[in-house]
Amino acid sequence: MYVDNIEGWMSIEQLKWLFNTAKEMETIVEVGSYKGRSTYALLTGTDGTVWAVDPFTGMKIGDFYDDFVKNVGHFENLKILRMKSEEAVKQFKDKSIDMVFIDGDHTYEEVKKDIEMWLPKVKKLICGHDYQGADVRKAVDEKLKVEVSNLIWIYKI
Repeated sequence: MYVDNIEGWMSIEQLKWLFNTAKEMETIVEVGSYKGRSTYALLTGTDGTVWAVDPFTGMKIGDFYDDFVKNVGHFENLKILRMKSEEAVKQFKDKSIDMVFIDGDHTYEEVKKDIEMWLPKVKKLICGHDYQGADVRKAVDEKLKVEVSNLIWIYKI
């Protein structure tokens, strides 16, 4: 799991958690992939499919899709859904995904909406990044009773 050359905000400890958790999953959806730092950890942890859900624009830095593809596009178990979360969720049946990792828009409204939309799709685990953020914490705590490990919130089904 070598990700030092991929730009992003996840620590090595958080990436190790994703990698180790992905080992137990066959189907994973990552909501918010940026340039692929966390995606790389998920892809190398599982032999199963990882769907990266992201419009790959915004964050005041323009389009970062090419960087994402350069960093992780070579993985055969990667499926890219270049769209918003509310569009992507329609492609999955209830209880069809082992794990959903939420790290997209960090506003209260969007985190809450992502949890509400993706929770019915999950069989084993829904989790996300940046629990230290006030908006993220508020949205998560309103919807779920979670464990927290190194700023990753975890809810086991």
